[in-house]
Amino acid sequence: MSRRNVFSVAVAVGFTGLFLALALRNVQFAELGCALAGVRWRWLPGIIFIVMFVDIGLRALRWRILLSGAVKASVGELFRLSAIGLAVNNLLFARLGEVLRAMLAAERLRVPLATTLASVVVERVLDVAALLTLFVVASGLLPNLVDGHLRRGAVVLLVMVLAFLVFLILAERSLEPGGLVERRLRSWRKLHEVMSHLAWGAAVLRRPRALVPVVALSLGLWSVDAIVYWLGAFALGLQGWIDYPRSILVLSWAGAGAALPAAPGGIGTFESLVKSIVVNLGATAPEALAYAVFLHMCMYLLVTGMGLVFLYRVGLSVGGIKDFLRRIRA
Repeated sequence: MSRRNVFSVAVAVGFTGLFLALALRNVQFAELGCALAGVRWRWLPGIIFIVMFVDIGLRALRWRILLSGAVKASVGELFRLSAIGLAVNNLLFARLGEVLRAMLAAERLRVPLATTLASVVVERVLDVAALLTLFVVASGLLPNLVDGHLRRGAVVLLVMVLAFLVFLILAERSLEPGGLVERRLRSWRKLHEVMSHLAWGAAVLRRPRALVPVVALSLGLWSVDAIVYWLGAFALGLQGWIDYPRSILVLSWAGAGAALPAAPGGIGTFESLVKSIVVNLGATAPEALAYAVFLHMCMYLLVTGMGLVFLYRVGLSVGGIKDFLRRIRA
């Protein structure tokens, strides 16, 4: 492992330790155990259905549209690859699951790797835009719970993300030789190459029949995921504090934590951030941490278990992932 990778892992582990300490602050293990012992398991089937089928199904449908300019892929194939990517993200550092699913897609669908990588990056931009949109709407419905400066900051960030997305959708011609953007990037060939691939990946969204369903699927994906947080509130008896709009706030706050360096699966950061906002909503510290632990373990175990099954079915193991990545790059 290179020094750079060792440093990145060390920083991630350090952040995980810090946030785990924050998550456990003001919580006794006996109190946490008591709160978890009171879980109402009748809400678990709904969580399982959304996490294992609806969430990944919507991701696969959206990915199919984004790749439609290059290949006609089956939803089933993309469902399996999406599950693999999420599972590997939960197990390995540096979000290698995103790279792995792009490489597997390139190999199995017989398209250039740059095409699948670009589609994955465009997906992430769409996810950020959708999460910010839902946060802005939910915070507007709950003005007393969200600081005005935070909401305005989210609006500014949303505008910036949407502007970048619009640029990618419309930039293909300006990145061609002699184009406006190409002339300014001639001194940065690598950057120009990256931007060209991303613009090609987003070009399919110039068609309304692709743009409309992709936007709807992106908003629908995170709207459905917020239902998981809402069902989790019923499971822990916190429905008096966490209704659906508040579930969106919790989801958005947890999503923001994904940008922080941490151990695979966001262990520590998820628990700390979810606990902090649920305490602000009125729950006690043990109740809030039990809610975070219950949700995280449900999502982690379900997605990782299913993704590993699909990973082994394509002939790979967790230990063989890095060898596969090196082989494809070569």
